[in-house]
Amino acid sequence: MDAQKGWRKCNRCQGFFNAFGVGGACIGGGMHDFFTSAEYKAPWGTPEPGAQEGWGACLKCACLAAKGAPGMCNDLTPHEFAEFGAHYSVLVGPHTSARPGWRWCNKCQCLWDGSHPTGQCYAGGAHDATGSLEYSVPLVEAALQRDWQWCNTCQGLVSAMQAGVCLNGAQHTSSSGTWYSVAFGDTATGSQPGWLLCAKCLTLVSESAEGTCFAGGMHEFAESLTYSVPFDVEPVDAQPGWRHCGKCQTLSYAGFEVGPCPAGDLHDHSAGSRYSVFPNSLAQGQPGWRLCRKCLALALGSVSDGVCRDGTAHDLTGSRAYLISGNGVMEGAENNWNWCHRCQCLAHGGPSFAGICHDGAPHDFTESESYGVQIESPPEGGEAGWRRCVVCNVLAFNGSGVPDGLCAGGASPHDFTGSPEFTVAVQALPEPPPPAGTSLTVAESADAVVVDGAGFGSETPVEVSFIVGGVTTEADLVTDGQGAFHHERRPVVPALPGGGLIIARDQAGAVASRRLKDFVPA
Repeated sequence: MDAQKGWRKCNRCQGFFNAFGVGGACIGGGMHDFFTSAEYKAPWGTPEPGAQEGWGACLKCACLAAKGAPGMCNDLTPHEFAEFGAHYSVLVGPHTSARPGWRWCNKCQCLWDGSHPTGQCYAGGAHDATGSLEYSVPLVEAALQRDWQWCNTCQGLVSAMQAGVCLNGAQHTSSSGTWYSVAFGDTATGSQPGWLLCAKCLTLVSESAEGTCFAGGMHEFAESLTYSVPFDVEPVDAQPGWRHCGKCQTLSYAGFEVGPCPAGDLHDHSAGSRYSVFPNSLAQGQPGWRLCRKCLALALGSVSDGVCRDGTAHDLTGSRAYLISGNGVMEGAENNWNWCHRCQCLAHGGPSFAGICHDGAPHDFTESESYGVQIESPPEGGEAGWRRCVVCNVLAFNGSGVPDGLCAGGASPHDFTGSPEFTVAVQALPEPPPPAGTSLTVAESADAVVVDGAGFGSETPVEVSFIVGGVTTEADLVTDGQGAFHHERRPVVPALPGGGLIIARDQAGAVASRRLKDFVPA
């Protein structure tokens, strides 16, 4: 089924509308209210068997409306449709990966959520479903939501769909200019699920306990999606420094200052858990991409672990942090690359379907933006050796001495016949701190990575960080009376190109570092 992304439900009129199209006015000419809406797709093009044709997107209200009658729009005149606009259809009855309960209003002609009978009709009063069939609307089940910002007043991570409520009833403010992405609908390895959007203050909140809201009372989650956030690991392509407040339950940034809490005084970060948030874009592209050790394809690991060619999850262990340019392909890049939301891989073709996914069906690009991968003018520090498989269409690593990975069915290798060589941008590891009279001795084997430190403070805590590809894990140790420590890290896996980095730092600021070349922590 071919479908267009970007559709939402309005909480006021309960209509189904295109949030990124022209128009978009609701009752009285105001904006549609959709900040807690799920993300939907609208079927267009060749209709599915049994789907009802004859629907269009109104140029004034942006709602999906039946075109067989004039209907009534928000300005009390008939809906208007583009002469050569897209042809939409609506699924009749229940469907997999679609939300049921939608109805046709015989007054305004719009599709609306029938589970909310209080929806306001443009023709006045409530919608009238007399004569309507039962419809379903396709859901975006798991993806990145890219419209989050940091509030520089309360320090919280807030939805930018509307202003929300901050300290003393004022609106949230953001002056950083940075936009963030938060995954919903699935949970990647290293991420914590159970985060929700408060419908009152529009802040990301943990559902682990009740929390006080800036808008008064407790947080309310209405129809919030379920989000996940990187937890106790610090990907090098994500922003660290985010913490969970044990009083109001929000996620807030602690890198500058501890912000005011709606439960009184300042946020309480004493639980100590560390969180990271992916920015929408870095200098060389979108972060969150990782190399699967089995199929050698590039997968968007910030959403989920995806499905590999053998039917299990991708193995993204030890991957470097890759960046892919999107929404404005750079010079020297090949465009028409897309993200398949079923296997999470980057694949060529489209606009909607191409190649072979993990189950033999085509890749589904209906939730993807457009990406480009460099052939000429490679990014500084990028990794060469990537090629396009002519069978499954994915971008896979084909470096010297590396097997060709798993292709369709999981039995045969990729076929790179005729493919140019691509270079993929890599987020660099942080530079090792300068030597300071301390030292690390590292022994690498298939059994363990053994680290011995010397020259640190006597009987003092030491934080040992293992930075492997896009992930940082840590061990909290205490030195002996001579300022030494011994640590064995298990399990381990063979290192991919780029290896890893160990950094040890005590409370007084003494540091030491060593590179890992052969084996890294799993």
